[in-house]
Amino acid sequence: MIPGSLYLIKFNEGLVFLNFYDLNMEASAVYRKWKENVIPDTTWIKAAEWRQENEYWLDVSFDIALKVVCTLREKGMTKRDLAELMGCSPQYISKILKGSENLTLQTICKMEKVLQIKLIETPYSHLSATTPSSQPEQ
Repeated sequence: MIPGSLYLIKFNEGLVFLNFYDLNMEASAVYRKWKENVIPDTTWIKAAEWRQENEYWLDVSFDIALKVVCTLREKGMTKRDLAELMGCSPQYISKILKGSENLTLQTICKMEKVLQIKLIETPYSHLSATTPSSQPEQ
């Protein structure tokens, strides 16, 4: 065990968080029993690594969510209104508006069409405004 680290300990069918930084580290019977049941808490490390690995698309997702929230406010629309227009649940819209959803191009395009805004740019985005799409309506 490392002094100053946070540990999750199973003790009497329950879980206890302990910081051994201030604990007297002498080998008492209680300390030995705890040491046998120690589980280091590393979930925050995994979450931080995941955030770093996915930082770029999470930032883009947040930017899209922010633009959608601002547009909903400008148009006086609710999440429920957007959900109905997009053909999905209000719960899914809430997930999108949290800014951490890995959105598909189909979802982004539906939001752009329904809200009449541009959320992403592609090299040929400027052409789609003047050239009719050869794709059928969905």
